[in-house]
Amino acid sequence: INIVYIYIILSYFHLGKEEEEKKNMSLTNQTVWVVGGVGVVGRGITRGLLQLGATVIVNSRSADRLQQLQETLDYPEKLATVHGSLLPGKASYTAGRTIERTPLNHVVAHGAVRWWARPTPGVYDNIYEYKAGCDETYSLNIKADETLLNMRIEEFGINSSQLASLHLSAAQNLIPRLTGSNPTYTFVTGGSGRPGSERAAMGEINSHQVWGLSHAMRHELKDSRIICREIRVGLPVHEYEKNNEPVSEHIGDICAGLVSYPKDQGRLIKLDEFEDIENIMNEYEIKSNDQEKDLPHLMCE
Repeated sequence: INIVYIYIILSYFHLGKEEEEKKNMSLTNQTVWVVGGVGVVGRGITRGLLQLGATVIVNSRSADRLQQLQETLDYPEKLATVHGSLLPGKASYTAGRTIERTPLNHVVAHGAVRWWARPTPGVYDNIYEYKAGCDETYSLNIKADETLLNMRIEEFGINSSQLASLHLSAAQNLIPRLTGSNPTYTFVTGGSGRPGSERAAMGEINSHQVWGLSHAMRHELKDSRIICREIRVGLPVHEYEKNNEPVSEHIGDICAGLVSYPKDQGRLIKLDEFEDIENIMNEYEIKSNDQEKDLPHLMCE
């Protein structure tokens, strides 16, 4: 009986501590790198992390997109933008010169959530001129009239894995640099899979490759000190909740809440309906009005 009593008491204190961790969400003195942080979803993630007091690093090959991110968030003090690439062959230099100045505690790697966005029509000399609608697939540089049946196998092999290659390159260069007692790596992926979706076939293939990469990475890290999870978004990001906030900001709140609560190793969280967002925010006691500083909202179009 005494053993059972002691077990109950210990369990009570353990659960109490876990609940306290959820309620005391703060990322003060924590540094988070957001991969794919300059678009609509990336901005929502960056905003959510900043709201909880984190120092946030966002990189991009486009200086204009970094400047736009700073402007739309009203130049927050804790946002550090890095003009540089995490693509294979370039990620080591970008990560090395950035992290040598500050410790890195967490990574949120976002890719291809806004699955309908495409480059605007036109002829461009390079991919930086694309007006992509804030979807990471803009960087795939896929021809508008490209079809699978007329594509050379060599081209398919290269084009189908560009997004996964970027995220593997980011993981290989950022994970070994994670420090602190509870480092986390969170994938934020898109999951259209809806009839009539406007994503090009190659964009769809790329997004599924990132799913596979996330699954493999979560398995590989399951016994490590790094908590690796995935948030898979099936909702179109231009849809709004009842309070008229875009889904991108709910995603940002959830990301920040998960980063501040380093548990549930390997978990896959699917956000296919608005009810899923509500359920996850209730489970982790995430409130969008609990932030340390109210940053500007952005209504995506």
